[in-house]
Amino acid sequence: MKVGDWQKTYWEDENGNRTTIQDVLDELRSEPVITLEVRKLSGLGTVSIDLGRKENADLSYPIIVIEKDGQLESILDGHHRLQKALDEDRPYILAKVKRENKQSFTSEE
Repeated sequence: MKVGDWQKTYWEDENGNRTTIQDVLDELRSEPVITLEVRKLSGLGTVSIDLGRKENADLSYPIIVIEKDGQLESILDGHHRLQKALDEDRPYILAKVKRENKQSFTSEE
């Protein structure tokens, strides 16, 4: 994925059903933006971090975290923002929480 192509982000479930980033943003539109402790998110899985994307990451946009059964499980979107927050020793990051029960997501990032 190229910088600026975030609108092309999508995930597929085990059945090949595709969910786009716009679908997720629409679903979370009425969810509040909250702050989460950065250090508690650092172990929620990682993707390969492109240094240019990390440096250009805008921390004013919330990351999207998946919660299952009341537990934060993974980062759906915002890996580069989270890494930037970690590198800058920020205590908190803005986030929206996607509560998941059925469909599991695999990042295509």
